[in-house]
Amino acid sequence: MKWFVTLKTTFKDRFFKSNLKKSFVDLEKGKQLYSASHFQEAIVHLDNVVNYEFDSTAYELRASCFQKLEHHYKAIEDFDKVIEFNPLEFSYYYHRAVSKKAVFDFTGQIEDLHNCIHYYKKNKNIEIGLLKTFEADLINAGNHIEKLKYNISSFHHNSYLEIKALLNDCFYQIKKIRLKRNKIRTPFRQIKKEGLSPVINPEI
Repeated sequence: MKWFVTLKTTFKDRFFKSNLKKSFVDLEKGKQLYSASHFQEAIVHLDNVVNYEFDSTAYELRASCFQKLEHHYKAIEDFDKVIEFNPLEFSYYYHRAVSKKAVFDFTGQIEDLHNCIHYYKKNKNIEIGLLKTFEADLINAGNHIEKLKYNISSFHHNSYLEIKALLNDCFYQIKKIRLKRNKIRTPFRQIKKEGLSPVINPEI
């Protein structure tokens, strides 16, 4: 009986390694097809990967493919899984917000933008261009919310006042990020202008 258990274990190991290798090949092929803008073909290979194992990269790529093909509900489902795996990455919330906007889920879009800004402000390198993009998206979403304010069902589980408060907090956070960025950059501009070398305190 022992020989049978050993044979079974060996077979499982070989099967696992074979599938793992195939999964890697499918992922690489999916990446190549995505880069070449062959999104539908890429999904076929990425499907093979996620059907075999949980792979965050495969879900992220497949979500982007779905977005490109305007299959936004499927994109949202895949971004849900990616965010569950890595909830601290701001860009995932932003990409999911794009799909939520496309399916007219403006409250969901604002919630994702709020999370996006929350995690983005922890970045060391803040880009003004991205802040302007967030701001423009929030203004657009806010305008849609104003049009829907008398249709309570449009806000799903959130009230109009809750969504407005979330919007205001987003703008406030963006303002704080800008101020913080300017405080960091100003001393170095002054140093450069005066031709001085920055003083580094070794005790800090």
